[in-house]
Amino acid sequence: MSFSGRVCVAIILFVVALYCSPAQGADITKLRVEHSQGFKVSFFIKDAFTREIEEAIKSGIPTSFTFVIKLYRKKSLWPDELVGSWKFNHTVRYDILKEVYEVTLDEKNLTQKVKDREKMRLLMASVTDMVISPMPVLKKGEVYELRLKAQLYTVKLPFFLKYVLFFLRFWDVETGWYVYRFSV
Repeated sequence: MSFSGRVCVAIILFVVALYCSPAQGADITKLRVEHSQGFKVSFFIKDAFTREIEEAIKSGIPTSFTFVIKLYRKKSLWPDELVGSWKFNHTVRYDILKEVYEVTLDEKNLTQKVKDREKMRLLMASVTDMVISPMPVLKKGEVYELRLKAQLYTVKLPFFLKYVLFFLRFWDVETGWYVYRFSV
């Protein structure tokens, strides 16, 4: 392969790696966990909206944020024990004709219509007092680890459109695992 061919391949690999990288700035912040009476979790996704995700929403493409929460009991000599796992979505659809955002929050079984873009962004990126149900049995003196992750993506397309609109997957953003240790 010639020098110019190698340079072209290197540039293409660099661009693909840049767009496929999972760390695009989104991060879990402001975590609050209550486990004294019931089990509630609150947090916020900082930098959740890329320009591409905002454009997709504004053009009417349904967009979902999937939140994954896992609770482990820490063990010293054995692998950690999975106590529970929960998964839920926040989905936004923009009605271009009415100029209104319809935001669905799965964990609260709630759909809200808002006109304000900032209100929509706050609803999509915030999880407030989510009740972890069924309540896991937490043993006194044990150490637990709560792991949270958010996957921010445009809605899955039908099979035939997936290949025509292949570039949509480059808009997807995923946070790393946020880990919070506590004991009862």
